[in-house]
Amino acid sequence: MSALSTSPEISTAKSTTRVQAYIALTKLRISVMVLFTFAVAAVLSASAAGVGISIGLLTGALVGMLMIASSGNAMNMYLERYSDFLMPRTASRPLPAQRLSSTEVARFAAITFGVGVAFLFAAVNWQTAVCGMANWILYVFVYTPLKSRTHWNTEIGAVAGAMPIVMGSLAATGSVGLVCWAFFGVLFLWQFPHFMAIAWMYRDQYRKGGLKMLTVTEPTGAAAGRKAVVTGGLLIVVSLLPLVVLRTPIHMGVFAVIAVLLGVFYLNAAIAFYGSRTDQLARRLLRVSLLYLPAYMLLLIVSCLT
Repeated sequence: MSALSTSPEISTAKSTTRVQAYIALTKLRISVMVLFTFAVAAVLSASAAGVGISIGLLTGALVGMLMIASSGNAMNMYLERYSDFLMPRTASRPLPAQRLSSTEVARFAAITFGVGVAFLFAAVNWQTAVCGMANWILYVFVYTPLKSRTHWNTEIGAVAGAMPIVMGSLAATGSVGLVCWAFFGVLFLWQFPHFMAIAWMYRDQYRKGGLKMLTVTEPTGAAAGRKAVVTGGLLIVVSLLPLVVLRTPIHMGVFAVIAVLLGVFYLNAAIAFYGSRTDQLARRLLRVSLLYLPAYMLLLIVSCLT
């Protein structure tokens, strides 16, 4: 009787675990950030073009974007299942932890990709759908395999990471204006100090996993530090491009001051990391990166929409 009475609880627990495993495939925190940048770009593009954006259109676009992002993340885990097994930071993912089979992950990726593309074609426009498919291919079949071949994978990954901004702008207006191209440039450059910090903190694990991050191919970290500083400096310049379209001198002045202060804050963390490559300074750079991006997006929204 005891075994029979507990079997429904065991079944429920297994079902819950499988649901959690499928959610883990989506890399939900990353997917949410993708959706946020997509939505911000859509709103900025619509505002710049002087057109409205309906809740229905935005909802359909976000559903499609979430599906494509989830599919790309799942395929990334499918292709990296062996290296994930070798690294403690990824060993608990569904495939190395054997919570899901390779077939289940591949099926999930195929279904979410198909649903996402269909949503974008049907509810948004063909430009956004085609861009989504192209970015999925770039992320899955170019960036992911390059991680085990060359440290230049970061540049490819940064393009893929910034493409949701282009997609958001296309969803809203069918074109990409200056503000969204500037936002694209900011997000592209922002990723380098961010990922250099991560690459340094987990350099030993990346080495064991066979991934050719810059901190693996050049283990002193000097090259990673230089890249963080150079891209951090360029970021300040690119972050000021929206000044061209702001309405008043007051808007321009406030935007310039805050954008420069944010950029200097980020650059200072990158310089400190370059000067002394310690895990503590890498973590500080990572924390600063996570503060910079939402702060800059908020600045863009307030400056361009008021």
